[in-house]
Amino acid sequence: MKYVILSDIHANLEAIEACFRKIDELKPDRIICLGDLVDYGAEPNECSEIIRRNADVVIMGNHDEAQFDYELAENFSENAYISSILTRKIILPELIEYFRTLPRAHIENSLHFVHASPLFPENYQYILNVNEARLNFAHFFEKICFIGHSHLPLVFEKRNYDIKIITSEKFVIKEECSYIINVGSTGQPRDHNPKASFGFFDTDISVYENIRVEYDIQKAAEKILKAGLPEFLAYRLYQGI
Repeated sequence: MKYVILSDIHANLEAIEACFRKIDELKPDRIICLGDLVDYGAEPNECSEIIRRNADVVIMGNHDEAQFDYELAENFSENAYISSILTRKIILPELIEYFRTLPRAHIENSLHFVHASPLFPENYQYILNVNEARLNFAHFFEKICFIGHSHLPLVFEKRNYDIKIITSEKFVIKEECSYIINVGSTGQPRDHNPKASFGFFDTDISVYENIRVEYDIQKAAEKILKAGLPEFLAYRLYQGI
């Protein structure tokens, strides 16, 4: 079975449309979205509708939840808070109700899907290093846990008690190992690579690949500025930060 795993779309229509053109070529059996459909970008309604129509499973992200739990946005960074407020003004009411229905986690085919971490997914904790990964490996029993949230494509491989970071963009999933795989961000990459990011996993051959896709960054950035969002949210797209 072929899986496409997307995360952190963040209202970037140009990025999600470019990714789905690539996805059409890959012909996956399942499309899983790990959340954060809104904020930062200028088109939350359009991006949310694309995901709602095309994804087989959608997980709730913290930015999605903040559209009905306003207190959550109080802990956002300044730019994230400003964008969340703007999203509230333009998001369709039916999409807010849709966000309320989204699960915090999903399990199928020995795969675990969550926005941020399997340990207390409602707290949206980051997994950025081996120590944080070790803590989270104890909280899922599936072969692979797919995550997003940090916008950084990152892979942790655990064999017995040993955990290491996999740096290859494409690699074979080992039978004796378990994994935490961050698929990166479709709409706002932060690994100094401005190309949109998503994951592709073929269970038949046990191969995972981090897919990167070019998109019209200038158009996306111009929309952000036109919407009155902070300038940094536009300029960061060019640098992937």
